[in-house]
Amino acid sequence: MISRSAPLLLVILSTPLTAEVRDLKAFFQERCAVCHGHDGTGRGPNGGRLGGRNLTDARWEAKRQETDLVASILRGKGAMPGFRRQLSESEAQRLMARVIRPLAGRKAS
Repeated sequence: MISRSAPLLLVILSTPLTAEVRDLKAFFQERCAVCHGHDGTGRGPNGGRLGGRNLTDARWEAKRQETDLVASILRGKGAMPGFRRQLSESEAQRLMARVIRPLAGRKAS
């Protein structure tokens, strides 16, 4: 016997996840680490070639306004593509607060 909620469950499971639902750390690892590195040091596979910023540099980050960094995430900057199609502004703000900002000040490994 099929439950009445089975069609609803199929719709929910087939809907692509948004950044609000998915883990923003996973988004960083999937989209950002290729240049910024998994640890944020800028040593990702394409980091040297494309100039991946070292996000663990607390002095660099302290000089940047959050709104400018969020704008860079959404619009892109230099070789970095924009992620406006994947992230809303509030999701980009949460990515900064929960994933990128905590990298600042970490020692490069």
